[in-house]
Amino acid sequence: IPDNIEGQCTACYKFPSYTDADGDGIDNAYDDKPAIYGGSGIFVNDHDIDGIPDYRDLDTDSDGTPDIIEGNDFNLNGIADDNVTLTLLDTDGDGLDNRFDSLNSVINVRGTSYNMGTGGSTVGDATPGSRSPVQKTLVGQPDRDWRYSGYVLPVQLLQFNAATQSNNVYLTWSIITAQSLRSFQIERSTDNRTFINISSQTADIPLNIAQGFSVHDDISNVNSQVVFYRLKIIAANGQVKYSNVLLVRKDDSDKTKVTIRPNPATNYAAVLFYSAKENIATVRLIDNIGKTVMVQKSKVFKGNNNLQLVGLSKYSDGAYSLQVILQDEIIVQKLIISNR
Repeated sequence: IPDNIEGQCTACYKFPSYTDADGDGIDNAYDDKPAIYGGSGIFVNDHDIDGIPDYRDLDTDSDGTPDIIEGNDFNLNGIADDNVTLTLLDTDGDGLDNRFDSLNSVINVRGTSYNMGTGGSTVGDATPGSRSPVQKTLVGQPDRDWRYSGYVLPVQLLQFNAATQSNNVYLTWSIITAQSLRSFQIERSTDNRTFINISSQTADIPLNIAQGFSVHDDISNVNSQVVFYRLKIIAANGQVKYSNVLLVRKDDSDKTKVTIRPNPATNYAAVLFYSAKENIATVRLIDNIGKTVMVQKSKVFKGNNNLQLVGLSKYSDGAYSLQVILQDEIIVQKLIISNR
């Protein structure tokens, strides 16, 4: 949802004029002194009074459903079936992800919607910068979906927990609902932004009776030390509710431990580690701008290993990333080179 929309309350929303008479960088529509340099600008709105202004709040109405979902029902069918995952692309370089950009072939920096006009009307910008509809699904509701907690699935999530054993994660949850449900989905992420569905279960359960569920996830092949989980609850009519996000750390007890001595180093350093079998190790030295300045391959024996790095004095003083690659495992350590 564009900041221009979220920064203002719905009823007091003013459409930008795209003029700045006094050249102070504040649009005339939001400048309380349009003829004098300097002004107040937009007085940011905090709908749920949680201390986080709406334009920075991921869940403006604190109903458990993210604004990115409640403000982007692109097909206006009242069901959370739209793809709102970031593409991480900005073809026209206007600062808006392609998923939400109304036109990717040209730069259009308007932070507006076709469905939001002055005073909160639905007569918005005919050529908006964003395709976000910021819709109002129910005619009688007092505000847009992302600012109206009444438009949310009536499900009480009693608990959502994660327990780990080695690299196995056991997720459990219990709920009570007054509305028929369709399914549960467990979603996983490594960055707490982009989530993927890893498990689905049907949710044909009795109403108003607490029910418990569980699922198991093996994260041994997940390429991240930190893993995030959330529960997606889907009603029979398509409404969606999300749980809180859980954070799980992978068990690194079986990860190869690498020690560098001395560190800081001058002209040489020893890379020490234990290997359970014979192997070939690749050691890379990477400087602070990401350039690989040294690559060294060595045979690794079963047991304790000591790989010697020499000629380090030819590199500039500073911090380097030292990568030790053993088959599919990459161990990264910091190496300080100091020739003083």
